[in-house]
Amino acid sequence: MYSNSIGLKSNNVIQIVLLLILLLLLQSCTSGIEVAANLGKKYFIPNNKKSNYSKAVFKIGKKYKIKGKYYFPKKDLYYNKTGIASWYGPKFHGKITANGEVYDQYALTAAHRTLPLPSAVKVTNLENNKSIILRINDRGPYVNDRIIDLSSKAADVLGLKKKGTGLVRVTILKEKSKILEELAKKGYFPEIKDLPKLELPQVNIPKINNVKVLGSKKKILKNKINYDVKNLNKEFKIFIKLASFSSLKSAQLMKKKLSYVENVKIYKTMSRNKEFFQVKAGPFLDVKKVDDLHYLLLKKGMQGAQIVVE
Repeated sequence: MYSNSIGLKSNNVIQIVLLLILLLLLQSCTSGIEVAANLGKKYFIPNNKKSNYSKAVFKIGKKYKIKGKYYFPKKDLYYNKTGIASWYGPKFHGKITANGEVYDQYALTAAHRTLPLPSAVKVTNLENNKSIILRINDRGPYVNDRIIDLSSKAADVLGLKKKGTGLVRVTILKEKSKILEELAKKGYFPEIKDLPKLELPQVNIPKINNVKVLGSKKKILKNKINYDVKNLNKEFKIFIKLASFSSLKSAQLMKKKLSYVENVKIYKTMSRNKEFFQVKAGPFLDVKKVDDLHYLLLKKGMQGAQIVVE
């Protein structure tokens, strides 16, 4: 009986020890599973997604130089310019933008050379009258004299993706840009669609404009106001401004050197009561032709050549 009781006690001790060992093993296995799960999450989250958003900042920036040309970023709440747009997509998808965000080709964004990051702009394709509101969060383009680089999605919406380039008007949206700036300085970078809606007064576009003519029996003339943004009546003329001189002789010499460029003319202009002579090529109707010619001029060393829409 005595030996049996000792045996029973020893068996109980062994069982308790085994039970403790088993519990420890289960605990260690559980922690191992948790560690494996966490490692899995870290593995599947791309490196640029983990930290790049936290590095995004509101940015204007100092002057910088690309391909021998200087650019001067600034806050311009009255920006309104017409020029050539291009787009960029898969090659840059997931890479860092100039202000530290992650570029998403499916978002409604764009790159601009000088506007604050971020800014809100309205872009209108002048060839089909389609418009879209975009968020500027990157720098560029630096090809030819293009004024904006659209995301892949934005190019689709505006209908210029297949052509690659298109004639557009870029207008900054003052109030939305201010909101984006305020939020960015607090560390928030929402898309345009996520901004609070602004209550804007309703604007009625008049169809008839009554004009009084002094010294005429016909006191009222009814003129229709032309809102032709499709350029069907050739309202816009695209030129390449090659140079500007205070001397007509210098302008004539420049024109002679550019004999390989078609339709080069000299235009006399006045600025601050001073006479200037501009050497310009054009006007052109084909956007791609202008873009290609500008590229040719840059290759020949004419860094000052600018695309001008009048």
